[in-house]
Amino acid sequence: MTDNRWLLEFAARAAKTDKFKDKSDHAALLAAGLIGEAGSVVSELKKKRREREAYPVYRERMLEEIGDFLWYFVRLAAVVAADLLKELPVPDVIVLPAADGPQLSGHLDFGAAVGEVLAAVSASKNDDVQARLRRTWALLTVIANDADVSLCEAAARNTEKIRSRWPDEKQYAPLFDNDFPVEEQLPRRLQVDFLERARGAHRAVLLRCNDINFGDRLTDNIEDPDGYRFHDIFHFAYAVHLGWSPVVRALMRTKRKSDSKIDEAQDGARAGIIEEAVAAIVFSRAKQLKFFEGLDHVDLDLLKTVKEFVQGFEVETVPLWQWETAILDGYRVFRALSDGAGGRVTLDLCERRLAYASHSERADQTCQEVLSTSRGTP
Repeated sequence: MTDNRWLLEFAARAAKTDKFKDKSDHAALLAAGLIGEAGSVVSELKKKRREREAYPVYRERMLEEIGDFLWYFVRLAAVVAADLLKELPVPDVIVLPAADGPQLSGHLDFGAAVGEVLAAVSASKNDDVQARLRRTWALLTVIANDADVSLCEAAARNTEKIRSRWPDEKQYAPLFDNDFPVEEQLPRRLQVDFLERARGAHRAVLLRCNDINFGDRLTDNIEDPDGYRFHDIFHFAYAVHLGWSPVVRALMRTKRKSDSKIDEAQDGARAGIIEEAVAAIVFSRAKQLKFFEGLDHVDLDLLKTVKEFVQGFEVETVPLWQWETAILDGYRVFRALSDGAGGRVTLDLCERRLAYASHSERADQTCQEVLSTSRGTP
């Protein structure tokens, strides 16, 4: 057995991102999270047994799920049994898993042990909780070994994910096209007018920039109108907050033609299809949440789904918090466009900012400019 300094360091980092610690039912919420993550761990074995060779991502999934379980484990241990983590044995090496693969009985025992932890927390019996956590840890080391997963590696993966979502300091990743000629860069500052045109109940949106129409006229393309005709704002939000949007590159004709590999792999049709798919997936969730009105965060599962979708493309390196910012800011402006039947959106990629002005605000500004000119105001 090795010393468990890495476990104590992981526990200290986890404490900084515990969103439940100000709740009166802190331990109960952590226990609920623990059994939820235990279910995810056991579910991965079910998928492995069901799909067999057709489930090649088993180890990768287990690495993430065990890491998530570890977060709840160390937090609960810190709350109800402060010295427990110092005493837990950590295996030196992974022993080769059994030839017939992971055993269902071990996973079921693991799930049952976590259930006993939950029962002990519910009964406020901290001594029992500590004993149940010890048993859970012993079973977890067996399960991790069967999956060829190092507990230390799983903790590191979880730490990486947490930093991606909640970094100590938010610093935007550099724009992907900084080193390309200016004509192959996404416009650093751009004003786009979203104009809504109606024919009876039929509504369409067109885009104008510098008094020139571009792109296609978009409708909601659904029986129950939901505003999707304004969805290009999401691509502009991706450009601003991610420095990435194959769709905007195609619209603005800024594909990176000077590098054939980048042009094909990052700016081609497939990348654009992936971006449209991401926008559609997020929109489906957003409709259930009043388009994120009044919310200051996006649930982690949705962010993880988005990250999985963009694997293999340059934007996969962008941290989760930038995706969250892009989504929330895009929907802020989307709601304004929907309510105002369009308007003008200003993109600033240098300042990473989106600004919205309604048609009436633009008209007032124009009148003020005309009056100032007629009066000779410089």
